Formats: sequence, structure tokens, C-alpha cells
Amino acid sequence: MTELLDGELDALRSFCTVKISKMHQQPISKQAHGGKSRQPQRGFRAKRLGTSDWNCVVPQQLMNRIRLKNIAETVQQVTEAQIHESAVCPDCQKKEAELAKITFLRQKKTLMENALIKEKLEELIYSRDVLTLIGEALRSLPKPLEDPRNLWQKLKATLVDVGLESHKVTDSHQSPVSSVPLDL
Repeated sequence: MTELLDGELDALRSFCTVKISKMHQQPISKQAHGGKSRQPQRGFRAKRLGTSDWNCVVPQQLMNRIRLKNIAETVQQVTEAQIHESAVCPDCQKKEAELAKITFLRQKKTLMENALIKEKLEELIYSRDVLTLIGEALRSLPKPLEDPRNLWQKLKATLVDVGLESHKVTDSHQSPVSSVPLDL
């Protein structure tokens, strides 16, 4: 043990005595409150602490020495701690490469999907513009010079193909088209 001055030694003894007395008193107070506790060790009797036991003064030099030792111990622990460098660690580099690959693939997939969607939109725009849609609709309409009876026969055939035979149209019915003049 390092050399202590008389005042430091007295303060240290006083401090240790107070702490030991407090430790011996704690089990007795737990028993009084019904908690589990152990008996005081080595036959020491716990005594009530008086106010004089708490009034001990720890010299400033002792406190400074303890603080200095504490700081030195902390610095030593920090310097001994190994710092993990992910740039050198092979496991970290492997994981980083995996993450980079996943990110690359995700970005490429997104770019490919965007290009495919853009291509489909352009195809729809060019193949389904307004003029093309009007042309397709006009192609399916009957020509104004066609005979109305032929139109009714085509309609009947379409209904039979579709399965709407319950809507039978007979030839005796006048078609609404035949009553309309064809002078368009």
C-alpha cells in the first residue's frame, strides 16, 4: 500500500468503519421488515449509526488521488479495447459485397421494369391512338349500302354464336333500319 499521511489514514479508517457498520446494519433492518437477509458475519454486532459517524471528512488529496487512478484506469481500458475496422475485416467486406450486389440487382431490376412499362405504354399509344380506335369501330359497323335483310341474318348468326337464342328475331318483324332512308 502506498504511504498515507496520518489524516488520510484516519479518514480512510473512518470511511471504511462507516461502510462496514452500514453493511452489518442492513441485514438486521431487512429482517425487521420481513425480507430475506443473512446474519451479521464474524460475530460483529450491528449498531445504530450516530450522526458523528457520518460527519467524517475525506481529505481532498485522497479524493484527487482516487480520481486520478480512476481516470488512468479508464484510459488504460480504452487503449486496450480493440477497435473493429470494417475496411480490414474479411467478414465485413464479404457482407458489404453481398449488400452491394443486392442493391445493384434491385436497381437493375427496377430499371428493366421501368423500360418494359415504358415500351408497353408506347406500344399502346401507337397502336391504340384515337384514329385507330375510330377505324376499328367503323370497320365493325355495317355499310350503309348493305341490304337490311343481310344485316338481320348476320345478327341472328352472331346471336346463335354467342348463345343468345332466346332473343330470336323473325323475318316477319320489320327492322328499324329498313324504315330509315339510306340517303346519308
